[in-house]
Formats: sequence, C-alpha cells, structure tokens
Amino acid sequence: MEGFNDKSLQKVLSSSISPMASSSSSSTHQWKYDVFISFRGEDTRKSFTDHLYTALCQNGINTFMDDRLRRGEQISPMLLNAVEESRVSIIIFSDNYAFSGWCLDELAKIIECVKVMGHKALPVFYNVDPSHVRHQLGSLAEAFAKHERMYREKMETVVKWREALTELATISRWDSRNRHESKLIEEIVRDILNKLVGISSSYMNGLVGMESCIEAMDSLLSLGSFDVRMIGIWGMAGIGKTTIAKVVYERIYTQFEVCFFLSTVREQSQKFGLPYLRMELLSQILEEMNPPSSRLLNKGINSIKDVLYSRKVLIVLDDVDQRQQMEDLAGDHNWFGLGSRIIITTRDRHLLTCQEVDATYEAKKLDNDEALKLFCVHAFRHKHGMDDFRQLCGPALNYTKGLPLALKVLGSSLYAKSKNEWKSELEKLKQFPNKEVQNVLKTSFEGLDDCEQNIFLDIVFFYNGHDKDFVGEILDSCGFFFSIGIRNLEDKSLITISENKLCMHDLLQEMGWEIVRQKSEVAGKRSRLRAHEDINHVLTTNTGIEAVEGIFLDLSTSKDLNFSIDAFAKMKRLRLLKICDLQIDRSLEYLSEKVLITYPHDVWMGRKYLYNKLHLYGDPKFLSNSLSDLYWHGYPLKSLPSNFHPKKPVELNMCFSQLKQLWEGKKQFDKLKYVILIQSQNLTKTPDFSGAPNLKKLILKGCTSLVEVHPSIGALKKLIVLDLEGCKKLKSFSSSIRMESLQIFILYGCSKLKKFPEVQGNMEHLPKLSLQGIAI
Repeated sequence: MEGFNDKSLQKVLSSSISPMASSSSSSTHQWKYDVFISFRGEDTRKSFTDHLYTALCQNGINTFMDDRLRRGEQISPMLLNAVEESRVSIIIFSDNYAFSGWCLDELAKIIECVKVMGHKALPVFYNVDPSHVRHQLGSLAEAFAKHERMYREKMETVVKWREALTELATISRWDSRNRHESKLIEEIVRDILNKLVGISSSYMNGLVGMESCIEAMDSLLSLGSFDVRMIGIWGMAGIGKTTIAKVVYERIYTQFEVCFFLSTVREQSQKFGLPYLRMELLSQILEEMNPPSSRLLNKGINSIKDVLYSRKVLIVLDDVDQRQQMEDLAGDHNWFGLGSRIIITTRDRHLLTCQEVDATYEAKKLDNDEALKLFCVHAFRHKHGMDDFRQLCGPALNYTKGLPLALKVLGSSLYAKSKNEWKSELEKLKQFPNKEVQNVLKTSFEGLDDCEQNIFLDIVFFYNGHDKDFVGEILDSCGFFFSIGIRNLEDKSLITISENKLCMHDLLQEMGWEIVRQKSEVAGKRSRLRAHEDINHVLTTNTGIEAVEGIFLDLSTSKDLNFSIDAFAKMKRLRLLKICDLQIDRSLEYLSEKVLITYPHDVWMGRKYLYNKLHLYGDPKFLSNSLSDLYWHGYPLKSLPSNFHPKKPVELNMCFSQLKQLWEGKKQFDKLKYVILIQSQNLTKTPDFSGAPNLKKLILKGCTSLVEVHPSIGALKKLIVLDLEGCKKLKSFSSSIRMESLQIFILYGCSKLKKFPEVQGNMEHLPKLSLQGIAI
C-alpha cells in the first residue's frame, strides 16, 4: 500500500491489538449507571431537572440523581463514586451552580473522569450565557470571589474548579435560552440514547475507521429534524457499506417506534422474490400478525404504506441493486411518519438518484494506518508474535489496497499461520486471487449488460489510468456506446474518474483479468490476452486464436519473442493491439492540448527504444480490419500491410518503429484521430492524409530521416496538434495550410526547412508556434 512503512507498523505494534483495538478504556469499565445528573438543587430540583430525570427514566435510561438536601462543605464520597460508575454526566449549569462547592467538586470529578476513563460530559447551560462560564463573568465572578475568600488556605481547590469550568465551556453543549424546555429535553434524551448505544454497541468490536463515517452519517441523518429523510450509502463491493449501516442502526434504533434492518436485499429478492421481502417487512412491523394475513399481503405495496404512514420508523434496505426493490419496500417519503429515516446501501449510485434520496454518503477505502490496524486485528487478534511478521505485512497491504473486505479475509486466512505459510499465501495471490473476495466483487460485473462488460474489460486490460475522452473515442468506434456505459460503471462503483483519468481499485482489475482467464483453459479462446506465456503460446503456435479481440504485450519484463507475422492472419476479431515497453515514458501521448502547450521540447528527444525484443519473420500480409487501436512501439516492419483497410482505427501509435512509410497511396480512415510516430527514425515521408479528415494529432517528433510531408496535411481542418520537432532533414512541406483548429504547431529543430507555408483562412486558435532552429 502506498505510504506503508515499517514506522506505520511499529505504531500499530505499540498499541493493543484486540477485538476492541480502537476502543477506549470505557469499553471494559463496569458501569452501574447510564447517566449522572449534576445540578444545583435550589435552582432546578423541582423544575427542569425533575422533568429531565423523568424523561430519561421513561426511556429506560438508568439515571442517578441525588435528591437529598446537601449539608456542609465536603462532598459525599458516594456522589464521587456515582460519577465514576456512570457512563455519561449531564451538568445542568444554572445561575447559582458555581456558588456551591459540592457542585464544583462534582464538576471537577466529572472532568477528571472524562480525561482518564472515557467518560462523556454533556453540559446544559440553563438560562446562563456560556461565555460567562468560559470567562467566569457575571454571577460566576461573584461566586469565585466568595470562594477565594473562603479558601484562602486552599487556593489549589479554587484553581481546580476554575480549570474544570474552562474545560466545561469547550465541550459541545445545549443552551436553554429561547427554547421550549420540552423540546430541549427530547433532544437531550435522544442524544443520550445515541451515545449509550455508541458506547456499548457490539458492532463496534473489531471495527476501524468508523468514527468519521458515523460523524458524517449523523450529520446527513439530521435526527433532530421532524421531516422524513432517505439517506444512501454508496460504494464498491467490500468497501464496508453494510458495516456502516449496521453501526448507525445500532446507535439510533431506540429513537423510533418501528425498526427493521432488511439485509442482502439483492440476494434475497433473487432467491425468494419481492413479495417475500414485503412479508418480512410487514411481519416485523405487525408483530401481532405473524405471518401477516393474506388479505394484507394481497394489498401489495399499499399494505406497507397503510401501516407506516403514521409511524416514526427506521428502515435499512441493505445491498439494493434494482429500482423495483426500493419502490416496493420504501416507496417515497409520503409512506412514512414524521421523523422517519430510511437508509439504503447500494453499489449503484444511479438507483439513489432515481429514488430521490435526500443525501448520499460515499464509503471510501481505509487510509494506510486504518488498513494496517484492521489487518492486524484479523491476522493476529492479539499482540503476541507480531514482530516476527513485520516485513510480511507490507505485501499483504499492497494487495488489499485499503479494501476492508479484503483486509478481513486475508488477515483471517493468515491467522495462526507460520512465516513460511504467510510467504506461500502471498506468493500464491500473485497468480490466483482470493476466491472469497473475488466472488463478492464479481457480482457487480455480472449485473452489467454486454456493452458495459466489454467497456469494463477493455479498461481492465488496456486503459486503466488513461484519459477518459480518448478511451471513449476508441470504444465508441467498437460500438460500445461509451458515454452511457462509462456513467453506469462509475455509478456502480466499478471505476472512478479522477482528473479525467479512468481508474479502478487493483482488486477490481484483478477480478477482470480472472473473469477472462476463466472463460477457457485455452488462451486462444479468450477474448483478451495480457500474460506473456499466453501471448507467446498463441503467437508461436498460431492455433486457437479466432476469439482474441485484444492483446496487451508489455516487453519491459519479457524475454525475446520470435514468431511469424502470419500469426495475426487469423485474428479477424482483433480490435485492440498494444505492444510496448512500459518502462519508457509514454505520458506525452495523452496529454491535453493545454498541457502540451507548456511542455518542454526535450521530453521525448532524449529517450531511445534501446532494442526490440519482438522479432518477426515473413511478409506482412494481414492485420485485422477490425482494429480500433494499433499501439505498437518498436514496430519492426517497413510499412503497414498493403491489404490493411480497417474502417474503425482511432489511433495509430507506432513510436520507435522501423517504418519507412506508413502506407502507400490513399486509404480511407474516417475515424482516425491520432497518428503518433515519435522517433521512427527510418521514416522518410508521410502518407496522403486526405482520407483521414478527422485527424486531431499528428506527432512526428524525432523522425530524423523525414524529408517530405505530404501536401494533404495542409487541408486537415480538425488537426489540433502538429509536432515535427527534431525532423532535421525535413525539406518539403505543404505550400499552404488551412488548419483552422490548430493549436500547437512545432517545427523546432527543422534546420533544412527554408520556407514556411502560406496561411489561408483563420488560425485564431494557435497559441503555440515553435520555429526555433529552422532555416527560414
């Protein structure tokens, strides 16, 4: 994992790794009370405090309130013990609170427990300005003047009280001023219930990175409002959507009349159908009718609506994958009573848009430290023995890339295994992905239509990390309807788009490779090839290659390959052919025009294709006419085959090639937009481009033998980039140019070019014209 290092692991080793790795000491403390109320009796005993105490008890909250009249200066040890034995303290800070030494001792004890024991403190400023407490103004100034006179010999006590008050003022609080007391008490009770569930919830066991998720969900749920809210939790498979929903549900369910967590909606609806799920939901709501009557069930969707419209409900629909599921089980906001909350988890963001949810929370992968903690919780469970495995954690985290499901599955599979077994398992993963993780991820792929599956697999094999618009042009030429397809892949969390680059999680890419590999044991019967041994077998044996649609051969890690050019003759379905050395920087090819304008001249000039590992023999008789992308660095032949007449090519990228000419005569390439022949140092002339009217980029940088550019180039009205840098033998250029879209025109270093072409028409889009080093 990026950013993982030995220091990160040591940080985890120094903490206690147990099923409650991230819990505070409060998780193991034996509590006697849920809530301790600290108050000044003469101010609120028979009013606000009494009403709050009653409301807490009515909601099943075990509350300690000292109702005795307090005598003397020393606080009772029983009260101090009660603070320690309570999960939460509510401090009702009223006008005369600070005049009581007992109250201030209670407060000091509460603040001490907050710092030491994980205790929760919740102040209520009852008709008191919180700023007066922070700065000890008004009646507080008068109270402390009295205390300083009384405790002249014990000023440390007064200092401790002042510090406790200052600390109190920094805690999130309630201000009773200008509020109805009944509403304020309802809000306090609600918050207490949330905090108690949060402290005790068993779902927090072994969880890592939940704090920020819960905080974000609390904000989106807005439990203090009385409207009906639907909240979506969206993200890729295995990212933790269900876990987040369970934790949130456990924290807030006590605040609702009716609660139901409907898990695995996708799976259950496939197995049993939606009527079964409606019955499950109704049977939970109508406990007295178990199962619901056939009359109620036959009313269908309206039966749920009829029961719920007047009730405050909490419903979680987990792993939804069809709009009909939401329509049948959650309908719309009008189905539910005021204050209801509906939480929907899904891998498909578009479903949430269709449901018109009020807000969506995107579940993200864990950061480095969180991933390491979660992995260690499952791989070690206890701290003992972790030091011996320190160096092996890095490869495990690099494999899982912050995906919680993978961290749990891999960590659990390695638990109690020896170092040799760890090494064997991690080595095995390089060839055989973990089945449990793959099966979960694969369900997202299986829900795609044929075009979407093809787009996904082409990105997996060829275009991960590439410019979205460029890839769209290629895959549209393949007939895959890229714009809608890529939107659906993004909505289904299978790809992400960052700075217009197509990206995906490493485990999703691995899943795509495995899906294609499992189609057939015979490499030539698979649609796409990437593994060196498979490609070598297919090209050298020239057998079973009718199904191949794409080949990606990275020469940087391969040995020399020898095969006949006739191996391509049977590949009539070949759409994408990429042969390159990934160790050579190829970033310039897909840079935007804006970036190209500011790019330095020597980015490519100093690079060399040192040698070609791919050795072909025979005559170049055939390349598939289905090709949309021909990307062959170091192309070893002198020209393209004479019978190469594809209708779909978008790109011809043949840097460092042995080409002398690209093609003879005129060819009709209506979809061709990119011709990139950087450092093809045997190239002597360019072909007739009149059959490629949509060409956008022509990059011939470093073609040092190029003498002649065909005049047709001057009429390419859609050409944006024309780069002839370093073509030092170039003598002949079009006498006139009418390239109204041109933005970049580079003739830098064309030292034998003596005449600049006549510009006809408008070329107002040309911000960069480089003529240095030419003979004009």
